[in-house]
Amino acid sequence: MASTTSFRLRIKLDESMETPVADFSSRVIALSRAAWSLREAAPKPSALPFALALFSDASRMDPIDEIAVQLPTDIPPVAVIFRHDHLPEAERMALAQHVMTCVQERGHLFLMARAEMRGANGHHAFPSGSGLKTMPVHNEDEVIEAVAEGADALFLSPINGTASHPDQKPLSRGRAVALAQACPVPIFALGGMDEHSAEALEGTPFQGFGAIGAFAG
Repeated sequence: MASTTSFRLRIKLDESMETPVADFSSRVIALSRAAWSLREAAPKPSALPFALALFSDASRMDPIDEIAVQLPTDIPPVAVIFRHDHLPEAERMALAQHVMTCVQERGHLFLMARAEMRGANGHHAFPSGSGLKTMPVHNEDEVIEAVAEGADALFLSPINGTASHPDQKPLSRGRAVALAQACPVPIFALGGMDEHSAEALEGTPFQGFGAIGAFAG
């Protein structure tokens, strides 16, 4: 890949501009380690095949098709949750198909958000989809509703302040942990999550976390 494209993948170079200091793959590896450390420290075990989820975001991340081919192959599966709701339906589905192929070829999981996608490993915010079913939740009522709809896992947000929703007040740690403890299905932290905030949650019921900005370093 040309050096100009490398910058789009947020590869940081040293002052000599010759040696990569950290690239996207190493960023994913660091986040994966943090997510599995969070899982391993949780009081209850989980059989879910992923602990880290990447939420696609066209405004805050590099092109998702470029990101997909940079996912490392020698780590546990990452769940790539494909959103890109801003695109026209035909364009969105075509991009989703391409990204799904790249993600699955590299040993990771592809979850389609808010639409049916044949061949996907699961669906997000789309209870009627096949495979793993994950749902976003923000409070107790939404947790109850998502569990009733048969969700296999939930993403609770916002755990911390997040650029995705800058005006939304984060949950207090006490409330977030209480919701996680009461949840009968695996629950993941979302909102301003990275390896540092994940470490701060170790020992709580969270089974991993999802992120957007953290993948950009």
